[in-house]
Amino acid sequence: MTRKSYIRHQKMQNITIALPENYVLNIEKLRESGMVPSRSEAIRLAIRTFLQHELQNVKLLGFELHHGEHEK
Repeated sequence: MTRKSYIRHQKMQNITIALPENYVLNIEKLRESGMVPSRSEAIRLAIRTFLQHELQNVKLLGFELHHGEHEK
């Protein structure tokens, strides 16, 4: 299963967030340029990248997350 199909088959939850106008404008530029298919996908990509980075930092610092802690 490819990453794209994996994401497509995951259960999604809708959330509402407020973003600074500059963030929204830049996300729109990414969408209009074709770099991302939608604003939602741009935000999912940003969150996924952030989480991967932070979880790697936790591992490098020697902390261990117990099952479920990273899913909150």
